[in-house]
Amino acid sequence: MKKVESKIKHALSERGVYCRSVFRVPDPDVHRVVLAFNSKENARLTPRKVESLLNEIGIGTFKVQKEFQRLSSAFLHLEVEMGARMDPTVRTSAK
Repeated sequence: MKKVESKIKHALSERGVYCRSVFRVPDPDVHRVVLAFNSKENARLTPRKVESLLNEIGIGTFKVQKEFQRLSSAFLHLEVEMGARMDPTVRTSAK
C-alpha cells in the first residue's frame, strides 16, 4: 500500500495540491486512505477538485467524501475510497 500512498501524494503535488500526509485506513473489505491538507496552503481546495485530480492520475478510480473533515486546527482531512479497477502494478504491490 505504501506505493499507492506515495503515488497519490506525488501526483497531487505535481498538480499544485500539496498533501501533507496520506494514511491507509485499515479495512479488509474496502481500500481507503485519508488525505491531510494544510488548510493555509490549500485555501481554495474542494473535495470535487481532489476527486477529479485523483481520477486523472491514471492508477484507478477514486470516490471522495462530499466535504472535508477538520480533525485539527491546521489540517483538512478527506477520506478517499479506491475503486476496484486499480492499475495492476499498483494493486499487486499494495498487498
